[in-house]
Amino acid sequence: MTSILWIRFVVLNCAIYLICNSEAAEECVYQYDMKNNRVKISCEKGAAIHIVDKDGISLARHTGINTETIPIIVQLNRSSISSLNDEAHKATKKLSDASKLLRKVREDLTLQINNLINLTTLLQRGDDELKNDLNTLRRHDLTSPLAREAIIAALQNQYNFLRMGLLSQNTQMNELIRTTMRLTTSIMKTARGARGVGEILDLRADVMNETLFNITKLMPGGFEHGTFFGEKTVFCPQELKKISKKGTSVTTGVEQGAIMLDSHTPENIWVMYGYVDINEVTQFDSLKSLKFEKVQKIFELPFSCVGTGHVVYKQVLYCQKMFTNKIAHYSLAESRWIGERPLENVSVHSHFPYQSGKNTDLDFAIDEKGLWLIYSTNNTHGDLVVSKVNEEDLSFDGTWVTQIKKKDVGNAFIICGILYTINAFDTAPTHINYVYDTNKGKGKRLEPDELEFVNAVENDYARVYSLDYSPSDQALYSWNNGRIEIYPVSFLDENEP
Repeated sequence: MTSILWIRFVVLNCAIYLICNSEAAEECVYQYDMKNNRVKISCEKGAAIHIVDKDGISLARHTGINTETIPIIVQLNRSSISSLNDEAHKATKKLSDASKLLRKVREDLTLQINNLINLTTLLQRGDDELKNDLNTLRRHDLTSPLAREAIIAALQNQYNFLRMGLLSQNTQMNELIRTTMRLTTSIMKTARGARGVGEILDLRADVMNETLFNITKLMPGGFEHGTFFGEKTVFCPQELKKISKKGTSVTTGVEQGAIMLDSHTPENIWVMYGYVDINEVTQFDSLKSLKFEKVQKIFELPFSCVGTGHVVYKQVLYCQKMFTNKIAHYSLAESRWIGERPLENVSVHSHFPYQSGKNTDLDFAIDEKGLWLIYSTNNTHGDLVVSKVNEEDLSFDGTWVTQIKKKDVGNAFIICGILYTINAFDTAPTHINYVYDTNKGKGKRLEPDELEFVNAVENDYARVYSLDYSPSDQALYSWNNGRIEIYPVSFLDENEP
């Protein structure tokens, strides 16, 4: 059956749609060339690619690709880049002109400083000669007319010499003042030129960021090498090396809850207080605002969530619907309910929770690869299960059964498709006791000293009710008995022996 794949690119204010008709449309490969601002599409044989703009006007059509993979090059809108290049050229010219002026001012200053040094030397020499003349006169009889004439002549010569030196020095000082004023002007022009270049570079970076973000977000599978989160590209695979012992904390005053960071909109923080009958999502613009309870917005849900395993991904809330085996999603961006899905054979009602109990049956997670669900089923007899969740219809794109009981886990998080579980929710310090790599389908237990986790920032008392990894800032966010705690993490270096 022929499938149709729609890809929408919003690049530099230009919307481009690609329609790929193929028996395996998802096998098309898309590569974005930053240097030349174009997209290269390579599809398997039998594909038909139709490129239209946002108004449906045909830009290109390629059909009958039935022999081998043939790359199609789509040149994206370059007008914005050209405009930025023009502005960058102007700013660079200003900076170049200012640099030339600075060089000229530096040459003038060097010349004037040398002239002042020479004048000072001459004035010093004239002063010394005057002293010598006076000493000579003291040794002679000053009553004769010749002596008086000699004194007058000597004083006149010295006066003329000093007057000439001082006038020259004043002239050079005035020139120095004017040159200094030119120096100030040239520095201001240099600063303006540099600021102009900096602004253009910032604009170019913003354009590239927006381009990469939209392409990565809308392409099936994203880039093979990593995922783009606003200001940086996060690369996989990444294997956890260390969890920082020096975390930070924010007191909430509510024993249980969930803090949610969306890797695609890291400027916001969402919080759901409590663990049962929760129908409100509170939005903050920073941790400081959360600390001082400066609420940005409150969303009222048309249903109630349960537990502390909720997440926000691409401005959509995912949670377990209260007293059901259903997972639901709600758009925070559009303030509307999207849908729900029942999970067969998934144990709920605290049948297979984490160690803490209290409705921790279903635990959503986010990593560089997308949306996940951590749970257990009757069929696995309580063994922890991980599923990759399709964000559109809540179906599972893959499921992996681990070799650890969920009741033996304090909590869990996922990084680059690798599951990490902590040994205890109420012990500080604790450690990572089990790792399962969904990329390889293999798991292993860890010794207490292999991956330590302090599990509490301020003291040795811990009751961790939720623990999630944030790929946008590469840190763990924990809800620990009324405190939100944040622990930066680091990863293994592939070059290490």
